[in-house]
Amino acid sequence: PESVLVGQLLCSTLLDLAELAEYIDKPDDATHFREAYASMAQRINETAWDGNWYIRAWQSDGTMVGSSLNEEGQIFLNTQSWAVISRSADRPRATACMRSALERLNTPHGLMLLAPPYRKYSAAIGGCTTYPPGAKENGGVFIQTNPWAIIAAAMMGDGELAWRLYDQIMPANHLHDVNVFQAEPYVFCQNILGTPHPLCGLGRNSWLTGTSAWAFVAATQYILGIRPGYDRLIIDPCIPPHWPGFKAVRHFRGTAYEIEVLNPERISHGVKSIKVDGQPVDHIAAAACAAVACSADAHVRARQVIITMGSEVEQ
Repeated sequence: PESVLVGQLLCSTLLDLAELAEYIDKPDDATHFREAYASMAQRINETAWDGNWYIRAWQSDGTMVGSSLNEEGQIFLNTQSWAVISRSADRPRATACMRSALERLNTPHGLMLLAPPYRKYSAAIGGCTTYPPGAKENGGVFIQTNPWAIIAAAMMGDGELAWRLYDQIMPANHLHDVNVFQAEPYVFCQNILGTPHPLCGLGRNSWLTGTSAWAFVAATQYILGIRPGYDRLIIDPCIPPHWPGFKAVRHFRGTAYEIEVLNPERISHGVKSIKVDGQPVDHIAAAACAAVACSADAHVRARQVIITMGSEVEQ
């Protein structure tokens, strides 16, 4: 079998390696990695695009999995999220596949892993078909995969969607339906039964999940947008437009960065200006995100950073 998701993961890794190679001054390696990424991304788009989303895989005999031509398992969540995260999809296809995922997979409890579910066991498809329709990998809301969709929404600049997807998987939101959820409302479950299941909304396998780590990354590095670079701290918020801003403290390489983000235009994404310790700086990339250079002074233990969001970068 051939996995589209593995190809997307390779694309993401190749871009990470290219960035690292540039940082350690190995331009030939960086070029090699970017060429390999471009080749894999081209192959994915030439073969795995189904018209409105990316398929999941091919079976050994060449039969597609996750295609509109399939009777069951027509769309899978992960290849839509990772098409965006891996930057293998262009903007129109990224928009289309994420829209399809929302239309076909979203529930009040989170995004289901696939739809429609498999109704009987298939040796060719494998383990997910051993579960009842709507349970676990067979069309359940597999919570750990949801933060990838949140990250994808933020990378596309849709702060409203990123926040909505994040908020709907929060365990505390189940306080109003504890008789249905039947799990602790203060930890993530591995999965919640999806809409095809008669017990839709039932939480299963609480504590047994890597969701917390991925939800933390989605919230702090992509919604708040505060994430590390090799020689700088990147601040690239993607927030709901009704937020007036936020404050955060990020401890990074021996310095506490006291960050205040202002959103006077009530937008979701885009950095207009940045001040560090009261002084304007021009570390704003073409993508309109701020980058604060790491302090060269080991005695500097705190820095004040004010980010003003806006649709146009101040000159």
